[in-house]
Amino acid sequence: MSIINDFLLNLPLPLVDHWGYLILFLSALVESLPIIGSFFPGHAVVLLSGFLAYLGIFRLDAAISVAFLGAVIGDLLSYVIGYKFGHNFIARYGKYFFLSQVRYEKTKNLVKEHAGKALIIGRFSPFVRAVSAFIAGVSRIKFSRFIFFACLGGIAWAGLSVLVGYVFGQWFDAASKYFGRFILIAIAAIIFIILGYRLLNKRRHIFAKYHVYYLTLNVLAIYVFGKMIEDYFDKEFAYRFDYWLDSRVDLLWQSGLTKLMVLVTNVFSPAVLGAVALAAAVYFFIKRRRQLANFIFISAAGGFILGEFFKQLIKRPRPAAGLIETSGFSLPSGHALMAVIFFSIVLFIFAEKIKNKWPKNLFAAGIIFLIGLVGFSRIYLKVHWFSDVAAGLALGLFWLTFLILVFRVIAQLVKDYPGWLKFRK
Repeated sequence: MSIINDFLLNLPLPLVDHWGYLILFLSALVESLPIIGSFFPGHAVVLLSGFLAYLGIFRLDAAISVAFLGAVIGDLLSYVIGYKFGHNFIARYGKYFFLSQVRYEKTKNLVKEHAGKALIIGRFSPFVRAVSAFIAGVSRIKFSRFIFFACLGGIAWAGLSVLVGYVFGQWFDAASKYFGRFILIAIAAIIFIILGYRLLNKRRHIFAKYHVYYLTLNVLAIYVFGKMIEDYFDKEFAYRFDYWLDSRVDLLWQSGLTKLMVLVTNVFSPAVLGAVALAAAVYFFIKRRRQLANFIFISAAGGFILGEFFKQLIKRPRPAAGLIETSGFSLPSGHALMAVIFFSIVLFIFAEKIKNKWPKNLFAAGIIFLIGLVGFSRIYLKVHWFSDVAAGLALGLFWLTFLILVFRVIAQLVKDYPGWLKFRK
């Protein structure tokens, strides 16, 4: 049906037949647990199970049954915790999960007065879903009444959620014929990121004005990445340009330039840049700049993992007759991806130390030149197509800007809730 479908269907059978349903069960269960259920993306897993059912990887009836079972057992556990530990649990742990006393009292009154609505309709609200069964236990609501409404809410939530995922699979398959599968995924990701950004900023005013530039770069990067993949599979413009450029790049070959390009591609390889990034992360961790250390490590490690994941997913062969021997698949370029991440971090660390405008602009231009040089070296040596490099640059930029926005959220939450793990200096 698609490259994504092929990838999922080629997963080891035990992972799909056994672990897949177990993951679905546990995700639905954790969604119902007090407090942590508000933050755990279990509902997304349940929705995904419907999509997988459309692809034929899960059985639709089995996915609904497993999600329902997990939801009800989660509610039972929450009810028991509330019944046994009650207010002391909220008083001790609520502050670590943003559950204020005012919010707790409002939800408690809702459950007491409208237990059926809270346990059935509230199932579709992340916060209410995670605390309604717990508060039902705290309030000593009769067990027979509780389990009746919990089962009704569980079957409604599981059934509708899985079916929404299934219908989305049908819509996605139809729409992808017009827009392209990967472009459609990119558009969906863009919408999700923008809505998440607006929701967070509306509720907590976390982001400054300049973060809009990061968001814009993030959106453009994910679109370009999706476009490069789509053009490869559909043999569109970027694919045709790849072959046109590859047939002419040997006109640039010169002995001295070839030696320089080999030096560039070796010195700025993903392994070298990753090792330097790891050393920098350790250095800043020792210097107690924990937020920066975490950012560097997650940027580099996550970027490398993302690159390898998509290479194995897409499995694009490299150009023939390259000037150096290289194994593995081609899209996206790991060199370009890691260059964007590494040199952008260098720019982030050192640019703020340069006070004068022109030296700072010159330094930024030098960083951009180095990133471009790494990408050009891969095309020149005929070990990557142009779209591989473009996809690598886009994926690296997406990952980096995404993490900047995420760390901004974490920094704000840590400042407001000092009980959380300290990422700040």
